[in-house]
Amino acid sequence: GDPDLEPQGVVIEANLDKFKGPVATVLVRNGTLKKGSEIVLNGVKGKIRGMFDYTGKSVDEAGFSTPVEILGLEAVPIVGATLGKEEAEVVKKKETQSLIDKLRQTEEKSLGVIVKADKQGSLEAIEDALQKFNEESEHVKIVSSGTGDITEADVKLAAATRSIVIGFNVKIANVASKLAESERVLIRTYTIIYELLDELEEVVEGMLKVEALEEVFGTAQVLAEFPYGKDQKIAGCKVLDGYFTRGPRVRIIRNDETIGESKIKSLKKVREEVTKVEKGDEFGLMLDAPVDFQIGDLIQSFRLL
Repeated sequence: GDPDLEPQGVVIEANLDKFKGPVATVLVRNGTLKKGSEIVLNGVKGKIRGMFDYTGKSVDEAGFSTPVEILGLEAVPIVGATLGKEEAEVVKKKETQSLIDKLRQTEEKSLGVIVKADKQGSLEAIEDALQKFNEESEHVKIVSSGTGDITEADVKLAAATRSIVIGFNVKIANVASKLAESERVLIRTYTIIYELLDELEEVVEGMLKVEALEEVFGTAQVLAEFPYGKDQKIAGCKVLDGYFTRGPRVRIIRNDETIGESKIKSLKKVREEVTKVEKGDEFGLMLDAPVDFQIGDLIQSFRLL
């Protein structure tokens, strides 16, 4: 293994200790695992506050092929859970999307940030970069900035102003980390400025994205399918809610995902062409542009406002 790579490993034992809390034994497969590192094990986050070798001796780091017991996890991970950059990225994306969703629910059109950096030069560089980021419009608002580690006071200010905390080459005080969790304040730390800016851009773009407003007329479920002609099918459906007519567009939904859209070419009830079907009706439907629907799919009639 290469000690300079991102640490990778697998959980070989895990339990809940009544004194230590969630405990996991991780076998390091690559890189170097260090005390104080923030880790993710199949969605279970933590910051390593204690690390012990097989003899029970406290260690500050562990390298390739070394099993270590770690403390500081939020929950007990499953045996076989993996540690790696990909896992951290998945959680990071979920948290970013959660922030976007929260901001969309408010009237705010700018993102408040509290900036902490290791030194004044770094802080000024970040502030300059954020100023350039705001050249077109004020999408990012610096609520507070300073040097030093992220503190409890920073988190309290973030909670009061609905802001996020970003740190550059700094640590997060334990009390600040716990408060951020209870107050649902997002803290991000970086070592490269462009990564910081990339993520801020993603959040702002998501926050400003206007969701298309639509009106849903009806929802039906596909109960049967019948071949028609060379490459078409008729869907035998039942209206679960609302109604269907031949004008609006329809979408086909499978496992909560839209797999295609089309328009209704033909609407039949007991083999007769009709202009409308309502809740409880069973009917046959042919689409204008073929979509590969299956039994169990939902068909939704809608229009954009």
